[in-house]
Amino acid sequence: MTLAPTFAQDDTEQQAQEPIAERAILIENVNIFDGKKDAIKANHHVLVINQQIKKISDKSINYQGQLIRINGKGYTLMPGLIESHGHLAIVDNLSNLKHHFDWVEIGVRQAAMAKSWLLDGFTTVRDVGGPTMGLKRSIDAGVVPGPRIYPSGAIISQTSGHGDIRERTDRHPYLESESDEHMQRLGYYYIADGVPQVLAATRNNLRNGATQIKIMAGGGNGSEFDPIDSLQFRPQEMKAIVDAAKDWDTYVAAHVFYPKQINRFIDAGGMSLEHAPAINEATMKKVVNKGVFIAMQMNGLSKELRDSPFNPPYAKAGIIEIQKDSKDFIKLVKQYKPKMVFATDALGDVETQTKQRRFELYERARIFGNFETLKSATSVAGELMLLTNRRNPYKLGKLGVIEQGAYADLLLVAGNPLADISLLGANKQWIDAESPQPIDTIKVIIKDGRIIKNILRYEDENN
Repeated sequence: MTLAPTFAQDDTEQQAQEPIAERAILIENVNIFDGKKDAIKANHHVLVINQQIKKISDKSINYQGQLIRINGKGYTLMPGLIESHGHLAIVDNLSNLKHHFDWVEIGVRQAAMAKSWLLDGFTTVRDVGGPTMGLKRSIDAGVVPGPRIYPSGAIISQTSGHGDIRERTDRHPYLESESDEHMQRLGYYYIADGVPQVLAATRNNLRNGATQIKIMAGGGNGSEFDPIDSLQFRPQEMKAIVDAAKDWDTYVAAHVFYPKQINRFIDAGGMSLEHAPAINEATMKKVVNKGVFIAMQMNGLSKELRDSPFNPPYAKAGIIEIQKDSKDFIKLVKQYKPKMVFATDALGDVETQTKQRRFELYERARIFGNFETLKSATSVAGELMLLTNRRNPYKLGKLGVIEQGAYADLLLVAGNPLADISLLGANKQWIDAESPQPIDTIKVIIKDGRIIKNILRYEDENN
């Protein structure tokens, strides 16, 4: 399946061959959504130098030097989108990963997955579980196209936790003699019990390049043998993980559903709640007071998830249970306005994840409105990325905003996504299509100051 036209690599290749001191792009005649305010700045011009936004002006910008000039035609320039709960390495269902895929197939599919996210306008992905460090390094080196990645590495789970996806007949990696379990060897998860083991797992992830740590602090539907309401990790284990991450100047994210799971994690110093749909009012107040982020996907509350054929047979009862217990989530978010980021928890092949992320934009906008949805996927998510502090691999500027000094991760959209979010792929017709089509209303994609896609240029040539 082809999701977009060929990359506009000739622009950057031409620049690389020319003996100029800096790489420059001038985007003229655009309206700007800055990622922070529910407003459009009309008739502006933006100068990009190398990786960053150098100047934003409502007057023409005079630049002395060679540059790439883009006539924005009055379209909307906005920050690249940020996915805050991705799984780029879960490229098929868990059964295929566990029993049929080797490293080569997983690597090839990861590269295709990364490209598909980028071509849908997502210039950054926080990956919250799986072996994506090598993918990140390959993207940063320019070997394959893809978004910036903030990798967590292997999910850390207790025995019989949500990350323990062994079958009953599989040996335990520590309690029994055989420790070469396939998924753990590939780097999808660590099963760790007690303070020494959880410290070793945390430190090994950090050693391998994790920018933050992801743990399983409660049950879930994707694992067969742990009840969704179960408390996972003792307080001392959780505190040890958080302290080890803080020693490296970063933070911990946790899979949680229920208040008792959420409170234990926050009390240990955790800063990012993955899901948390059954949160109650007292716990929501605590989340807001401590500045904790919530990465909850609206797909998790939808009829589409409950009826999805992608779910394993044992998952449906748990989905029904958690959706029933999450009836107050939307009301509490609207009332208390926590720092909620865009999150899909998308799993599966390229086509499946494409449909999931487009549905998430659509469903979130239906519930919270276009601006809150776009802000959650831009400036609020950019703030979450900054929690990585010295472990942040992208230190030159902010992400998720259009302002001077920010990274030049930009989308040029034919129309106003604040008024019509379907311009970013949140279109029910596209979501329901048998094979997702490229989003032709995203005319230009720039990441790290380099043009990734520019179909304006081809449209101009054909007119």
